[in-house]
Amino acid sequence: MATASLRSALRERTSQLHHQLDTQVGKFTAQSDYADYVTRSYIFRAAIEPRLAGDGRWQFPPLATLLAQDLADLDRPVPTALSAQVPPINAAERLGMLYVLEGSGVGARLLLRRAKAIGFTEAFGARHLGQQAGDTRRWPQFLEVLEHAPASEHDDILRASEAAFRLALEAYTVEAT
Repeated sequence: MATASLRSALRERTSQLHHQLDTQVGKFTAQSDYADYVTRSYIFRAAIEPRLAGDGRWQFPPLATLLAQDLADLDRPVPTALSAQVPPINAAERLGMLYVLEGSGVGARLLLRRAKAIGFTEAFGARHLGQQAGDTRRWPQFLEVLEHAPASEHDDILRASEAAFRLALEAYTVEAT
């Protein structure tokens, strides 16, 4: 599979899951909707980030701590993370999961504008969005790393990106505690 087709395959294989997640996130035009979004984002990030820690071809900025600070700004408790038992992941699976996290940084620019429209900023309530949206070079740089993934890893990358989207969808549908 050629590199361009890996990116196309990732888009194609995750498009329905991505659409479902976008629908779950919603538009958050009210502060309460935004607080629900931050709660759900924390649940997802707190579950996935420990799986991705460590050395690899790509380092990501963890957001769970910033999300917890945003929740404090919003007078919301920090919820319990998802407790799924997950086996260790290999380097290709890590890259597939990072595809979802890094791709969310592109959408964070739009979400930050929405958050600002209802009174939040990079210093209050939207720290995590500020972090994600702040470096516009990350996504193209990540795609460059993805481009160099050996063809033998493509199946693992594809499966892991789907798994990351499913985990995010689970975070947006579980009862927050």
